[in-house]
Amino acid sequence: MTVLTLRAADRPERLRGLVSGLLALGIAVVVVLAIVGALLVAVDVDPLLAAQALWNGAFGTTRSVGETLVRATPLLLIAITLIPSLRAGLYNIGAPGQMGFGALAATVIALQGAALPSVVLVPLCAIGGCVAGMAAAFVPGVLKAKFHANEIITTLAVNFIAVAVLGYLLNGALQSDFANLPQSDTLPESSGLPILLTDTRAHLGLLLALLAVPMLWAADRSRVGYRLRVFGANASLAKQAGVRPARYTIGLMTLGGAGAGLAGWMQVAALDHRLYPGVADPVGYAGLFVALLGALHPLGTLIAAVALGALLHGGDSLQVGAGVTPEIVQVLLGLILLAYAVRATRSAATARATKRKEGRSWTFSKRS
Repeated sequence: MTVLTLRAADRPERLRGLVSGLLALGIAVVVVLAIVGALLVAVDVDPLLAAQALWNGAFGTTRSVGETLVRATPLLLIAITLIPSLRAGLYNIGAPGQMGFGALAATVIALQGAALPSVVLVPLCAIGGCVAGMAAAFVPGVLKAKFHANEIITTLAVNFIAVAVLGYLLNGALQSDFANLPQSDTLPESSGLPILLTDTRAHLGLLLALLAVPMLWAADRSRVGYRLRVFGANASLAKQAGVRPARYTIGLMTLGGAGAGLAGWMQVAALDHRLYPGVADPVGYAGLFVALLGALHPLGTLIAAVALGALLHGGDSLQVGAGVTPEIVQVLLGLILLAYAVRATRSAATARATKRKEGRSWTFSKRS
């Protein structure tokens, strides 16, 4: 039996990583808010009025809170399942395609099983969406593990394939008989998810996304979590310690696909109630941003998901509340990501320089 002994202060390091990441994000937000405030003043818009309209749009009423949570739910689920692969240096950016295939599978199951009771149909749709998302991520994972194919290119390819498949089916076999647009028939009511908050669209999927946060926290402190950290820090050492890089690569990529597939199921079952070609817009790529903005930490990712959900929904109120087009939110998000990337890159360079000076030892022992 192989026993790993890590002589790095893992927990303090993870805490420092969270604090450092949130600090970088905080600095980025402050800088970007100053820039956006200056832009608003330049076009004769009161920044405080715009901020108030954004806040009221996101949290002003129960319905607004519900819509913010609806936006945050798939972001959180995708981000949490991407974190392990990102920590290992695997960049799975195929969430839009995996989400699209998950939504497609859930839609087909719901339409074909319309006569089934809700207690049977809902889990079947969830499992189908999850498996479809996993399959869409499994192929790039195998290509990475067996042939060293670049996972960024392969997952991007899957995204294009998903768009083409959805467009083909929704203009053909799956197109509704009652619409000229590329969309499916309405899903049966028995496939819908229960509502959590009255008079809102916040659904049961929120609990699933929230459950993923402590699950990742617990996994970080398990034996698997330690192996993943060794794998992410030094693949050669991990192999000597009994970790199989190919298996972990495929597993981590597939885990990300599972989260995206479930997000696709939630989108069609709880919100759209039918399948559209753009089912993954704009959630797919945004889930990756949430994971990065949350410093690859469960708690940080939860905060980032709610914040981004608030921006996405609250931005719709800017035009009415402050006379600002909602596109300013996209500018705000882009600037935040840019500023965070610059700040995080500098922090990472400083951390690497510090490690080279201090030194760090990873050791392992095998016990049979």
